[in-house]
Amino acid sequence: MKKTLIVILTLFIGVASAQEIRPIKLPELQQLMSTNTAGLKVFNFWASWCGPCVKELGYFNALASNNNTEVILVSLDFPEDIEKARKILEKKEVVLSTYLLDEKDYDKYITSIDNSWSGAIPATLFIDKKGNRYFYESSFEKQELDNVVEKLTSK
Repeated sequence: MKKTLIVILTLFIGVASAQEIRPIKLPELQQLMSTNTAGLKVFNFWASWCGPCVKELGYFNALASNNNTEVILVSLDFPEDIEKARKILEKKEVVLSTYLLDEKDYDKYITSIDNSWSGAIPATLFIDKKGNRYFYESSFEKQELDNVVEKLTSK
């Protein structure tokens, strides 16, 4: 009986602490992007099958510990691959707000994020407290990301 209870509690705790990835439609994502904030907002577009994307997840997770920076991950995985994405986040101990962009019209959402975006990932959109947008279609090393954030938050 005690062993059964321990197993059930262990499973429950594991499920309760699992990283949630919530589906989001483009209008809701655009609303998140347009909401004013006291600091820097960072939207990182990634997928579980993208090596450079997975590599930089830890950098974004560390960045979120900065009180004036809100980091939001937007997965571009197919819905059937969401469990793989969740496991990667869990393995890397990422605890950021994470969404699955649930849109089929790639051209529509790509250009609505940034006109210069070709659709390649990783890609990151920074929005400063004044609402200015800065888009990077590249992967980051830790120091590069820190430099961009420092530049944007010192304005």
